[in-house]
Amino acid sequence: MGTMRILDHTGDTCVAWSLDDPASLAEAEALFERLRAERKIPFARAVGAPAADAERVSRFDPAAEEIVWVRPVQGG
Repeated sequence: MGTMRILDHTGDTCVAWSLDDPASLAEAEALFERLRAERKIPFARAVGAPAADAERVSRFDPAAEEIVWVRPVQGG
């Protein structure tokens, strides 16, 4: 089972999928594409791993344990 965590102005939203559930996989992949189109940035990591172990990803990986989404930071 994998989890997507979306960190935004509403808080920390979790969306889960299971490799055995095609409907949850399709929903998770569609959400991944929608968030990517919104220019949010996805990082994959093992559950409980430190943030330093997170890797930026560009495609939905159903085998990922956790995908964390963040908004781009703008400097100024």
